[in-house]
Amino acid sequence: MEKIAIDLDKTLIDCDSFIYWIANKYFSDAISEKELHYCFVEENYVGNNGLISKLLARFSKMANANSYKQIENAISVVNSWYEKGIKIYILSSRPNFASLNLALKQFFVKSNLKYNGMVVNCNNKSKFCEKFDIDLLIDNSPLICLDANIRGIRSICLNNKINTDKFKNIIFADSWNGIDNIVRFENYGVDDFKLIPNKVRV
Repeated sequence: MEKIAIDLDKTLIDCDSFIYWIANKYFSDAISEKELHYCFVEENYVGNNGLISKLLARFSKMANANSYKQIENAISVVNSWYEKGIKIYILSSRPNFASLNLALKQFFVKSNLKYNGMVVNCNNKSKFCEKFDIDLLIDNSPLICLDANIRGIRSICLNNKINTDKFKNIIFADSWNGIDNIVRFENYGVDDFKLIPNKVRV
């Protein structure tokens, strides 16, 4: 496996903020069949710094790096993959606001997260994965994971609050250690992946 895309909110990180909760509810299952759009957050361009971005910077915890926390063990697992040469992409549907992106980058530096790129404002994660030859998508939305599977992209859904019987063709994990076990094939054999169209074997 060479490339892994990891959803941001409620998969890699969390934030104790009402606005964060509302935003995640709104964007978490975003799957648009319109033309794919996305934005790479670069060193020399961190996003739109218009009025909304400035208001968020002043009033929202989402624009404060200290408000974020990692989902338990996420960063140590991701860093272990990075050190093995796997390319890591942070993939989010959240809007491209400079204040939010800067806070995220500051949190990643503070947490020593190792990754190759961050993408925001993505209206269809499975289409993005298809376009950029991503081998595995990790997300907390079973709908997005299902869409990825249909497109031939492996996926793992980090979610312990869903009735998994409704999504029989999706591989679920209830923790980052569980995800790591799946990726390493410690607890899962080839037969567990039979129902999922795949380009590569996890």
